[in-house]
Amino acid sequence: MKRKIGFMSVVLILALLTPVSVFANGADDAAAETDMAAGEIEYPTKAINFLIPFGVGGSADLMGRALAGAAEKGLGEPVVPVNKPGAGGGIMYTELAGSSSDGYTVGWNSTSLLTTTNMGNIPYSYDDFDNLCNIGYTSMPIAVKADAPWQTVDELVDWAKANPGKLRIGNAGAGSGTHLTAVMFSTAADISVTHVPLGAKRRVPSLLGDEVEAICVPLPEVAPQAMSGNARILAVSITERDPAFPDVPTFVERGFDVDMALFRGISMPKGVDPEIISVLEDAFRTASESDEFKQIASANGFNVKFMNSREYAEYLADQDNRVASAIAAGGLK
Repeated sequence: MKRKIGFMSVVLILALLTPVSVFANGADDAAAETDMAAGEIEYPTKAINFLIPFGVGGSADLMGRALAGAAEKGLGEPVVPVNKPGAGGGIMYTELAGSSSDGYTVGWNSTSLLTTTNMGNIPYSYDDFDNLCNIGYTSMPIAVKADAPWQTVDELVDWAKANPGKLRIGNAGAGSGTHLTAVMFSTAADISVTHVPLGAKRRVPSLLGDEVEAICVPLPEVAPQAMSGNARILAVSITERDPAFPDVPTFVERGFDVDMALFRGISMPKGVDPEIISVLEDAFRTASESDEFKQIASANGFNVKFMNSREYAEYLADQDNRVASAIAAGGLK
């Protein structure tokens, strides 16, 4: 739905500066000027570009496209997905930062909003953007093979303490969300581990092939192996148990301060009109609650949890501190 957004009227100023006789004699003209000064615009009136920092066809791309499609139904104008992959999200964030703040460019952000900025891959901070809303998250658990000797995360920690440096934990790559989650875990547990960058596609095969003792991955990657009995998920990296595996504890439950999710939300160039932000916030809230989006989110192990701009700002500030601490602990900057 298009919404009219009013600008500040200058009626009072005109009244104070205009002679009484002129104002009285030219009432009709003044009224016309007043209407013009207090004019209204409609938003949106054209297509909105929806930048996606991933390639075509992956789960993040598919969810982004589903969200864009659901949002345009409420906005009444096209929301056009535009893929901008590369540099761990850096290419998309760079283009977003350089776009007009007129409300016609939004970005489908992720945890890379914090990792790329804190790693120094792009010359921005997360708060150099107007961060509109959070749509939801995927947890990043630590998993081991089903025949591994560790039944719980506590047992894994005890073994790691008895065997410093021998616990190898696979991740997507240095500075990735999975790497930083594993760093948070090893720091919180006070254990010495070897972090092994494997790339996204090799993590699960490397675990099953005994190249590493454990992996940190987005839940959907290891869920099929856990359900088939080939892997065991020891703990999830969020503060609430994941609905898909309600019997698996969180790290926080077990006494380890690990709170990091693979979140996804919407960011915009800095300086967007607050009323435009309100329109878009409402549109993406409704889109996130649509059956269309919920179905594809569920199929990809994504938990919908909408946060408005205020809530999202608080969440990002906390997560940014955690990411910065993990990067420092991992000696990555």
